[in-house]
Amino acid sequence: MLYTTEALQKLITIPTVTAIKEASFDAMRFLQVKAALESASRKITFLTGNDNFICESFILGAEGALLGFSTIGTREQVTMLDAVRRGDIAEARELGQRLQPLADVIFAPPVTDYRARTKEALKMLGILENTTVRAPLLPIAEAEHETIRRALQCAGLLS
Repeated sequence: MLYTTEALQKLITIPTVTAIKEASFDAMRFLQVKAALESASRKITFLTGNDNFICESFILGAEGALLGFSTIGTREQVTMLDAVRRGDIAEARELGQRLQPLADVIFAPPVTDYRARTKEALKMLGILENTTVRAPLLPIAEAEHETIRRALQCAGLLS
């Protein structure tokens, strides 16, 4: 969701709002939302939803994430966030550089196919038994299977 400045300010005033997810895929907007939350009179957790710059989101101040991609490489993403919290940016970047090419494959155009690609990756990892998607989604093309497999291997998630 792209929050207008006015909408974001209203959300901040709602007592039951405890976290805000920023998923514009725009680093400048990300920083604007972060600044708005920092100016709030109470703590509101800042979450990233930007699958295209996960590591950078953590480095720029996201305190957690709500990502479709986090079903893959979950342990590595938790380790990445922990590294940022410890100030070990080199470790975080190494993990980010390892995972980002896989995220790029999963979220390649058309982005709407990310669900089917994610299911295929999870099947290759032995987590899912099948990759069935419901209409209007379609299964991925056979040629994409090998691309996903190679990306999982390069990320160190599949031998």
